[in-house]
Amino acid sequence: MKSKPKNNKPVAETELVSVRRQWNSWEIAQVYVSEVTNPLWDLVSGGVKETSPEAFIYGYIWCDAIVSGSVAHSCLHGTAPHSIKICILRKDNPPRIYNHFLTLVGPKPTFWQR
Repeated sequence: MKSKPKNNKPVAETELVSVRRQWNSWEIAQVYVSEVTNPLWDLVSGGVKETSPEAFIYGYIWCDAIVSGSVAHSCLHGTAPHSIKICILRKDNPPRIYNHFLTLVGPKPTFWQR
C-alpha cells in the first residue's frame, strides 16, 4: 500500500490562518500567516483572560489585520490599531497551516497537559 506523499511546500506569508479570540469562541476570523507574531503555547486568552483547559497556540495580530470573519474585540479601550492576542486551533486550519505554527512553537509542554 502506497502512502500519500507529504506536502512539504513552505507556507506562504499570504496564506490565511483561522484564529479565535478564545479557544472556545464561536467567532472565527482569517488573517494572513505573516500577520501573526510571537506565537507561543499558553493557557490564557487575550481580552477577557479566559483560562483554557489545556495549552493552545496563541499569537498576536493587529486588530485591523482581519481579512474576513471577526473576533470578539472592540477598540473602545484605546486608540486603534493595537495588538490583540488570538488563539490558533488545529480544528480550524488545514494541517499545513497548523503545522507551520507548531514548527514555530515546538511540541506542547507536557507540564500543561491535564
